[in-house]
Amino acid sequence: MSLKAYREKAGFVRFYAIMLAVFVATFVLGYEFAQVEKQKLMDEQKLLSKSLNNITESHEKLQSDYNMLKVELEIAQLANEKNQADYKESIEREQGLKEQVSFYQRVLAPEMSQDGFVLERMQVTATKSENNFAINMILLQHENIKAVIKGDLDIVLFGSENGKVTNFKLQELQDEPKTPLNFGFKYFQVIQTTITLPENFTPERFEINTSVYKYRKKRGDYSITINWDEAFIE
Repeated sequence: MSLKAYREKAGFVRFYAIMLAVFVATFVLGYEFAQVEKQKLMDEQKLLSKSLNNITESHEKLQSDYNMLKVELEIAQLANEKNQADYKESIEREQGLKEQVSFYQRVLAPEMSQDGFVLERMQVTATKSENNFAINMILLQHENIKAVIKGDLDIVLFGSENGKVTNFKLQELQDEPKTPLNFGFKYFQVIQTTITLPENFTPERFEINTSVYKYRKKRGDYSITINWDEAFIE
């Protein structure tokens, strides 16, 4: 039966009453369905919001723990660096003290070391001037009965210049006023001087020779070779 035929059979008022009832029922059902879906979405949103809050709190806690561990690591690294620096300083201090004790032991207690004249130490350091170097030598006497010993140092610096082997007497390289390279002491003597190396000269080693005299009598000859790299101090 068509809608028109049904309207004529049921009558105008009854037909539209039925249609209104169907429309209202449809609207009510749609509204209720929409409310159910809305409530479901709100519940899901609350659940997601709660999960997001939990994740945010976990992230903040992890970030806080990370920052704390990072600070602790930095503090530990600083402490480790300080401990290493202190350890290195203590080793250097101990080594310096040992050298001083050894030096004065040889000066004041010669019976604990060998007899004779010796160049105890030779140090070379760069000055602020180009190709200019300061030389510091410590001469020492190993002898049970101390007496003044004298002599002259013959020091030759060997190296290469423009690819050729060459050498210079230290007196030739000394700056003015030149320091005498002789000695006369009972226990020890320090000799300090400065030298300027020729341009393009690469130093390699010192060869040092001297004759030692005591009471105008020759006691013997002394020779030593010292590499430039061994004597040079940064």
